[in-house]
Amino acid sequence: MHNLWIPVVAIVVVAGLIFGNQAYSEAQRDAHIATAISERVGSQTSAEIFHLRQVNKGYGVCGDYAFSDAEAGHFYYNSATKRLALGSDNALYRDNCAGR
Repeated sequence: MHNLWIPVVAIVVVAGLIFGNQAYSEAQRDAHIATAISERVGSQTSAEIFHLRQVNKGYGVCGDYAFSDAEAGHFYYNSATKRLALGSDNALYRDNCAGR
């Protein structure tokens, strides 16, 4: 019976590493998006991003952003090409996020 615990513990550890790494990667991606939005808009403060949803089989992210000074809008970010589109009138945003 004690030999059963070794594989169970190993599976739990590996699963924790996989899911922990994925959560860490998503947090880094979100921080990168917020920084990119701040740089594009020219703001010294970091943008807050919310209502995130993955599109294009996980390669794209649609969402909303806002700053403390009430400036807000929509964005689309392509993780593969690192392209950022701001505003719902942007063609990349319309093609990837509108109606989804």
